[in-house]
Amino acid sequence: MAALPPRPHTTDSGLDPVVPLVPLLTALREAVFVVDATERVVLWSPTAERLLETPAANALGRPFRDLDVSYRIPGICAAMDRARRERDPVDLPTAEVERDGAVRTMAGIVAPVADAKGAAAGVTVVLWDETTLAQMRAENAVLHDELMATARIMESTLEELQVTNEELRTTNDELAARVAELEAAQETDRHKNEFLAMLAHELRNPLAAITSAMRVFRHHASAAPELQHADEIMERQVKHQARLLDDLLDASRITRGKIDLRRSRVDLTALVTESIGGMQADFDARQVALSPMVPDAPIVVDADPTRLTQVFGNLLSNAAKYTPSGGAVYVSVFTAGEEAVVRVRDSGVGIPPDMLPRVFDLFMQVSPSLARSEGGLGIGLTLVRTLVELHGGSVSAHSAGPGQGSEFVVRLPLAAPMEATAPAPPSAPSPTRQMLIVEDNGDARDMLRICLELEGHRVDTAADGIRGVEAALAKRPEIALIDIGLPGLDGYEVARRIRQTLGHGITLIALTGYGQGQDRRRASEAGFDAHLVKPVDPEDLSRMLAAVPPRAA
Repeated sequence: MAALPPRPHTTDSGLDPVVPLVPLLTALREAVFVVDATERVVLWSPTAERLLETPAANALGRPFRDLDVSYRIPGICAAMDRARRERDPVDLPTAEVERDGAVRTMAGIVAPVADAKGAAAGVTVVLWDETTLAQMRAENAVLHDELMATARIMESTLEELQVTNEELRTTNDELAARVAELEAAQETDRHKNEFLAMLAHELRNPLAAITSAMRVFRHHASAAPELQHADEIMERQVKHQARLLDDLLDASRITRGKIDLRRSRVDLTALVTESIGGMQADFDARQVALSPMVPDAPIVVDADPTRLTQVFGNLLSNAAKYTPSGGAVYVSVFTAGEEAVVRVRDSGVGIPPDMLPRVFDLFMQVSPSLARSEGGLGIGLTLVRTLVELHGGSVSAHSAGPGQGSEFVVRLPLAAPMEATAPAPPSAPSPTRQMLIVEDNGDARDMLRICLELEGHRVDTAADGIRGVEAALAKRPEIALIDIGLPGLDGYEVARRIRQTLGHGITLIALTGYGQGQDRRRASEAGFDAHLVKPVDPEDLSRMLAAVPPRAA
């Protein structure tokens, strides 16, 4: 039989209550109480109070057998006697006990306690609620299963996160590569735009010379029909080349959204009539009848007249181009509700049904072979749609099919009405001016000088920027026509230096092949009063010169 551990301390009844163990006993789920050799209760744990439904105040110091619990737990007194007698722990048999209104299964153990001499000094009883422990084990099992399931989910989620992270890393690498490609494309696009601007400038220079030469030729030409016909052909082809240059540059602006409008109140009737007049020679040369139906009353829209001229110029040019000799083109202008409507209908080659939805796409050509023979770029209709939509309008294409002709309908919002004003008095003829031309292209410089001298102006010239500044300071002209792409000093710097010295006593006009919005802004910032794009229409230049007030004597 195992010996009982010695007792370091004793009480009057021969048993130490083990006060230092009270905090531990309080935390236990098991009920613990100690009975001394006289069978009085000397320790009664908080769990014993709860589990046995007996307060410590009612148990401590009383004989255990006097307590109600001694009768409610079968065999507990016998087990206590046996443990003292045999000096060995004794298991209590499980018992059904009614507690909290329910029957619960109780179990426990009784262990003897010896005094310092080894004599039996009492017993320690430990009781627990098997039902609660079983529930706790079941709950723990469920919790364990849930934790394991959660662990599996987390493991799966971690794997998915690792896969997602790898995909994100791959996507990030692809995006970085795409950004690098876009940056390279933007750099290429910038170089392309610079090239197009330079190309336009270089191509406009010979056109400017040809335009001026034509004007001189017309001034001295005889009335011979052959010479008049040659003059008409040259004028028509120069305008055609200038329009192709404008379309080429505008295609670049379209892709970058850089087209600006300079709106004003525009008489659409007059503008379309003027566009028809400008194209009449082309229609006559092709033997295509042009039939306008334009009202006498003005139809006013809020628009950029230059851009609308491009719109109707392109539509009329296409109608002439795609209508065979002997055909006809009909142009009508009218109002419908709050809109102005322009219809351009031809009896030409027509448009296949599958091409109608794409006819306004960039570089799209309905008949590539015909377009090549006519010098088309597939830009014009894209420009038409963009410009019309920028004005808040719409354009549509209609055709019954190949050989059935086509019709293009432009709709623009009408301008708000405004009070009538007195007509402006007719402008007086342009007075003789003292002028300076700064232009590095010799042909363009000489032809423009001759044209201006034929109109009675006194003209000096300079072939580069430095000599242009020197001539301006020495001659002090009223008006200076200055090219932008000059050697030595560019036109912007020439304008700044002249303006700095002569102030506003001189009118500076940029005469250049650079015609984009940013070029006009740069010209204005440099001190230019006006900006003309080569080849300059002689009528436009004459009107601009007439508008410059004479210099005070």
